[in-house]
Amino acid sequence: MAKDENPRQKFIDVAYKLFSERGFYGVSLNDVAKEIGVSKQAIIYHFRTKEALYAAVLGKMAGHFDEVVGRVRAQEGTGVARLEAVLGALHRHMQDCPEDARLIMRELLDNPDRAKTSQKWFLRGFLDDMVEVMRETPLYAGQSDDAVASAAYQAIGAINYFAISDATLVGVWGEGRLAGMKESFLSALVAREGRDS
Repeated sequence: MAKDENPRQKFIDVAYKLFSERGFYGVSLNDVAKEIGVSKQAIIYHFRTKEALYAAVLGKMAGHFDEVVGRVRAQEGTGVARLEAVLGALHRHMQDCPEDARLIMRELLDNPDRAKTSQKWFLRGFLDDMVEVMRETPLYAGQSDDAVASAAYQAIGAINYFAISDATLVGVWGEGRLAGMKESFLSALVAREGRDS
């Protein structure tokens, strides 16, 4: 590690990569230390436990999503136009940063008991923002909070699942079909979510 690097941030960055590849249970503090070339004690100095390091990684991921939605919400527009902008920004982010997509999937699959007892999930603010954006569209304006939250979660899930499925889709349908799906994915999703508007 270079002397001018922030060690805490370096630990988070390396752990982010490893946790997204292997999940929480597939990574040890020793793995992170070995990847960086430091002792496990160096990591423990900054993060007392693996859980604390993982929380910092999830915080980094949540920050990515907050930035995506924040940039779009700062722009003009409402309704379907804003929904299209948010879904488009999220889709591009997941394509550019599939580590976030994998990390979400691993978090949901690996840690259901912890998630049940958590009063504040790292992506709660992002989910709430997505619900607000969807509620601005005519389709969801009069819907219950539960219906809008379900639709937001489905849209995020579709984007997330698509972002991590390249190898499978190439195996099933080939490169050409995947390329076509990537071109039409967002318009199909927006048409579904913004219908009747």
